[in-house]
Amino acid sequence: MIWHAAWLLDQGEAARDESSMAKVFVAETVNRVVDRAVQTCGALGISEDTQLSTFFREARPFRIYDGPSEVHRGAIARRALRKRAQP
Repeated sequence: MIWHAAWLLDQGEAARDESSMAKVFVAETVNRVVDRAVQTCGALGISEDTQLSTFFREARPFRIYDGPSEVHRGAIARRALRKRAQP
């Protein structure tokens, strides 16, 4: 997804949908993976003794950079509906 969006941008094309979808997918996936890792490690997952605690602290803001995932989802849906409505 990231490579495709980057390729479109390199070609000088608009890639609003693709970049929004890649942002949401990656941000949500990173958050899910880090959360599962913390769950697996238990208390050690949030202790300062592991790098996992750093990942855990950084995963949440990653979902907000360049706009919250919910805003991107809404924008993707609006653009998809607009495209669908065009004759």
